[in-house]
Amino acid sequence: MKSLDELEKIRQKKLKELSRQPERKEKNFDSPVKGSDDNFDEMINSNPLVLVDFWAEWCGPCKMIAPVIEALAKDYAGKILALKINVDECPQTASRFGIMSIPTVSIFKDGKIADSIVGAVPKTVLESKLSKYL
Repeated sequence: MKSLDELEKIRQKKLKELSRQPERKEKNFDSPVKGSDDNFDEMINSNPLVLVDFWAEWCGPCKMIAPVIEALAKDYAGKILALKINVDECPQTASRFGIMSIPTVSIFKDGKIADSIVGAVPKTVLESKLSKYL
């Protein structure tokens, strides 16, 4: 059995190894990411193409479009970031972009809003909008 000193040396060595590894920022999201008022600008500005789903838990049409957003995130992993913004939890962001009806799906290209679609629409409609910006 190893002594506590030996275990501590192993622990310290492992910590040094870990601290030398560069921090990786994963960009190949294959599922929607939960956004917030605090991280919205960072997410929009650090990803070239972002599909933002403004939604609420109580919204029926939002629940209908959720699987479409998930499918798009998976189908376009590495090309887009799908970001979900709950308007009840993120009122500042929703207000800032004048979200009056949900679901609203907005496309941000290079940090700026490029397009928006209001209502639950089929996947083909969102794909045709996205294809303009890919």
